[in-house]
Amino acid sequence: MELGLQHALKVADIQRRLLTFEADPGTGEAILADVADLLHADAAMAAWLNEGTPLLVTWNAGPQIEEYFFRTFAGVDRDGNIRSTDPDLDNINLTRRQMGSGVYHESAFARRAVIENAAFHREAFRPAGMNHVVGMTTRLAVGEAVFAMGYSNADAPSFAMGKAEIVLNLLLPAFVHSFKALDRKARNFERLQRAIVESDMNVTLQDGQLGDDNGTGAFLNLPLPGPDAGYLSISPPDAATLAARLAEQFGLTRRQADTAHCMLDGLSTKEAAARMGISPNTVRRHCEAVLTRTGISRRSELNRLARSLTATRPEDPHL
Repeated sequence: MELGLQHALKVADIQRRLLTFEADPGTGEAILADVADLLHADAAMAAWLNEGTPLLVTWNAGPQIEEYFFRTFAGVDRDGNIRSTDPDLDNINLTRRQMGSGVYHESAFARRAVIENAAFHREAFRPAGMNHVVGMTTRLAVGEAVFAMGYSNADAPSFAMGKAEIVLNLLLPAFVHSFKALDRKARNFERLQRAIVESDMNVTLQDGQLGDDNGTGAFLNLPLPGPDAGYLSISPPDAATLAARLAEQFGLTRRQADTAHCMLDGLSTKEAAARMGISPNTVRRHCEAVLTRTGISRRSELNRLARSLTATRPEDPHL
C-alpha cells in the first residue's frame, strides 16, 4: 500500500508530536484524534500511566470504556501487570503486555465469538463505538501505553484492508520512544526523591529559575532539565545537624552537644562561653569531654568525623 503525499505529511506530523509528547491528557487526546481521523476510525481510546497515575482519554467514544475500566480495576501484580476483575479482559491485557511493543489486531488475542460474548465488549467497547479494534502498544514498568482505533463495522476499509495496521506501524517507533522515555523519567524522579530523603547532604528541590538570591548557602545548584523545571540545591549539613549526629553516635550530654555545636561553628572558647552563658573554664571541660568521647585529639578533626557519620532518617511513606 502506498501513502499519498498529504497522508505522509500527516504521519510525519504525528510522529513529531509523539516524540515531543509530555503526557498531559489534553495533548494526548489531540494526537489520538488526529490518528483516528487519519485512519477513518469511528472512535478511539488511549491509556497510559503518568508517574503512577492511570490516565485514559477517548475520542468520539461514549463514557462506557472509562467507566468499565475503573469499575473492574483490580490493582497491579508484582510483575507490573494491571489486573482486571473481568477474566476475559484480564487475559487479553496480560497477553498483550507479554507480547510487548507492537501493532495488534484484535484477532491476535481472541476469536471473534469470544470477544463478542465477553463482558468488556458488550458493556464497554461496543456501546462506546469500538466494535472492532486495532491498536499499538508498548510495555511500561507498570502496565502499558495503548492507542486503540475502533470501528463499528468489520468491513470499514481502513480496518478490513489493513491500512490502520500499516499506518500504526509507521507511528510505532515514535510512540514507543516517547512513552519509554516518559516512563524512565517518572521512575528516575522517584529515585531522585528517595535519594533526597536518604542523603547525608541537605538536598532540596527548588521551583523556578536559579537566580542570584536562590540557593543561598548552597555549594552546588544543579538545574533540572526543561524550562522552569527548577533545580537541586545541595548544601553540606549545618553545624546543628552534625552536632546532633555526634550526640546520637557517642552519647553526648546536652551540654556536650551544645559545645560540639559551637566547636563545629568554629567559635573560640570565649565566643562559645558567651553563646552558652557559661564560663570559659566550663567550656574547656566540655570540649575535653567531647574529644574524649569521640576519640579524637584535635578540634579540627571533629568536623570530618561528624560528616563521616551516616544520618538516621525516618522512612518516607510516600516512596
